[in-house]
Amino acid sequence: MLLFAVVSAVLRFGGVWSWWALLWAPLFVVAVGFLAYEWRLLARSNWRMRALEWGFLVVAHCGFAVSLAGILGFRRY
Repeated sequence: MLLFAVVSAVLRFGGVWSWWALLWAPLFVVAVGFLAYEWRLLARSNWRMRALEWGFLVVAHCGFAVSLAGILGFRRY
């Protein structure tokens, strides 16, 4: 009931960005949860990754950082 009230208030008083936030926020939370879980598994395996896997990890994190900077307005296109 409380979640319905919050969503209704956001959609009633918010603008276009509030719609996008409601759509993407759950996906972002799930992605952060998976990221934390993967890092925990990585720490358990004592950092045994091949060089190519490290490269993919770095590229993925850099892409995420650039995307987040663009969404938050820190990067001008």
